[in-house]
Amino acid sequence: MKNKRHIYSENPSKKMWDTFVFFENEPTVKQFLQNTYEQNQIKDTYKFAFQNTSKFIYFIKQAKEYFYSADKSNILVKPLLIYYGMMNLMKAFILTKDPSYPSHTGVLRHGITTRKLKKNQYQFHDDEIKVQKEGLLPLFYTLLTNHPVEKIEGNKYKIKELLSLLPELRHSYQRIFKEQLLFPIKLNQKDHEIYFSVSKNFLDFYQHDLARLTSELNQYKPHKDYQFYTSKSEQMNQIQIGVNLDKDIFKSKDPFQGHPMFTIDYKGYYYLRPFQESRFLLPETIIDYMIMYNLGMLCRYETELWGDIIFSFSSEDMYLINEFVNITLRTFPNRILNDLFREIIIFDFV
Repeated sequence: MKNKRHIYSENPSKKMWDTFVFFENEPTVKQFLQNTYEQNQIKDTYKFAFQNTSKFIYFIKQAKEYFYSADKSNILVKPLLIYYGMMNLMKAFILTKDPSYPSHTGVLRHGITTRKLKKNQYQFHDDEIKVQKEGLLPLFYTLLTNHPVEKIEGNKYKIKELLSLLPELRHSYQRIFKEQLLFPIKLNQKDHEIYFSVSKNFLDFYQHDLARLTSELNQYKPHKDYQFYTSKSEQMNQIQIGVNLDKDIFKSKDPFQGHPMFTIDYKGYYYLRPFQESRFLLPETIIDYMIMYNLGMLCRYETELWGDIIFSFSSEDMYLINEFVNITLRTFPNRILNDLFREIIIFDFV
């Protein structure tokens, strides 16, 4: 379970990238890799750390340049630059788990595909992504989650489905598609009770049955040392769900972390989502990668169509695309940083 750490700055985005400088010093990176390999019980830790130090540093440095360039670039090319930056950050993470990367050419593929021929009246949110057996994404997924690739191999996702899973886009998604799938929660502590509140509208997914929701929360919880229960506390238009976790333990254990029905944004706020299908149990880094892959391929290989999308005043997709691209500049590197340091780092204004 990752600890939360707040870092305050007058410029949180710059502070986030400044933190990556930690990974640009050879002795520091060599020790970091050696420690990580030892924690992962990998043999020959010193040898692999020595071999991979320069490679790791260049993955990080090149990723930074792609993101810096993307930040200054026009939307015409921005998604492609971000996508290449994402790939390099993912490769850096992979190297901390698999010191032999790349062990064969199969892992050098993207790992996902999209429709080769785009339909007439193309709509980005209706496009589809399919996960392959080999490539960067499947390898990253298995190393990040410790789940076998079979869990996602062959899965298909509509872009709209993926967009609905990102908390940073929830307002825009709701405005365009007139539906809400992510609900903010508020954590409360009163007397000896720990509970969270969420909008009563969330019960629409459970036939207005609070007991059914509580049962599902307990069914999918990742840890056995706590229990969700129906709280007697009430607020207007809010439902309350209690957590029977000791307050002292609560300071070090987060009952929402790792739970498939909760997701967290880059500011550290949690959201509750209804459990739909197991194929949607994806880390946000995977979701970001799949959406940006699609945008990058449009940008590179479907230039005319891409131009029509971004310069068309009739395309509702452009509103979401623009917001997704700009927010990913900030969120994706932060998420990789969290995975590298094994903690949730929240960069916020002073």
